[in-house]
Amino acid sequence: MDRPTAQAPRTHDEVLAAHVPLTGARVADVGCGSGALSRALRSRGAEVTGVECGAEPLRAARLADPDHADRYVEGVGQELPFGDGELDAVVYSYALHHVPADCLDAALAEAARVLRPGGLLYVVEPVAAGPAFEVVRLIDDETEVRALAQQALTRAADAGLELVTRTAYRSEMVHAGPASMQARVVGADAGRAAAFERHRVEFAERFFARGRPVEGGYAFSQDNLVEVWRKPA
Repeated sequence: MDRPTAQAPRTHDEVLAAHVPLTGARVADVGCGSGALSRALRSRGAEVTGVECGAEPLRAARLADPDHADRYVEGVGQELPFGDGELDAVVYSYALHHVPADCLDAALAEAARVLRPGGLLYVVEPVAAGPAFEVVRLIDDETEVRALAQQALTRAADAGLELVTRTAYRSEMVHAGPASMQARVVGADAGRAAAFERHRVEFAERFFARGRPVEGGYAFSQDNLVEVWRKPA
């Protein structure tokens, strides 16, 4: 698959909003983590349910959004907790590659099942390259799982979906220091904590070598690939 060229840094919710109508839309944010994107999409008018299988990020999401704590539910991509045709959009933001490899096709089929006719599946995946990747790969090298997620998307038509668009953009994240990045990475997968203990010094060295000093900390750019698929009406 040809890789689209990324442009100047943009925010994840800004790009998503440019591709998915959000006002009044029923949206599932699958693999929502601590709920930052869910909250951003809600602020843009969507009715969002965050889906997460990790107990700690699910707890963090509910604590960060107490007025909508019941809108963060436990679940996995290959078995979504929604009825047939219930949603206007299913979002996978940095999450599809966390679905087990042998469940990726099932996850795409589940997205098709819960979408209404004309509903959209929005997937954004980070490219396995760049400064942040080079720091984090010391702890967990996701080269293979990210490639498997991209391969699964080439089979999305088998789930009854049709490609709307394929594009790219560059995002940027600022971390105050290595501990900030560590908290985010371990928050996404608690199993990474042991690796951090083994590589703490080298992790910090890579962080400062690859981060760009800015006000408030160190900036890390990331190129992202986006695919939008539609369930035929």
